[in-house]
Amino acid sequence: MNKEILERAKNIFNNQEFLSFVDMKLESIEEKKAIISCENKKELSQGLGYMHGGMVAAILDTAGGFAAFTVVPSNCHIITSELKINYMRPVISKKVFGIGEVISQGKKLIVVEATLKDENENMLAKMMATMFVIENSN
Repeated sequence: MNKEILERAKNIFNNQEFLSFVDMKLESIEEKKAIISCENKKELSQGLGYMHGGMVAAILDTAGGFAAFTVVPSNCHIITSELKINYMRPVISKKVFGIGEVISQGKKLIVVEATLKDENENMLAKMMATMFVIENSN
C-alpha cells in the first residue's frame, strides 16, 4: 500500500473531532482493510445499558470508510452513500472492534463490509455499505 495514503488516512482519522470525542482508535490500516476499536463506556449506552445502535453504526461506518479510503487516489475523499446493518447481539463487552474491508471498487462507488466483534471474536453486528468517492476541488 502507498505509504502516503497510509499517513494521510492516519492524519484524517486523528483530526476528526467526533472520533476523538467518542474515543475511537485506529488499530490498523492496510490496503482494503481497516480496524477500529472503541471502549464501551456508560456514555455510549442506550436505556438497557447496551452500546447504542447509533454508536455501533458509527464504528462500522468508520471502519468501512477507512478501508475504502485506502484504495482511492490521494486527491480524493470518501463519504457514505448508504449502509445497512444487522445487529446480532447486544454490545455488553468492554471493548469492541470494527473490521472494515473493501468488497468491490469502482471509480466513484466502493462497496465495503464491516463486522463488529468483541474481545472474544464474537460477531455483534454486520454492515454492508456503499462509499462515494469525492475528488478534492482544490
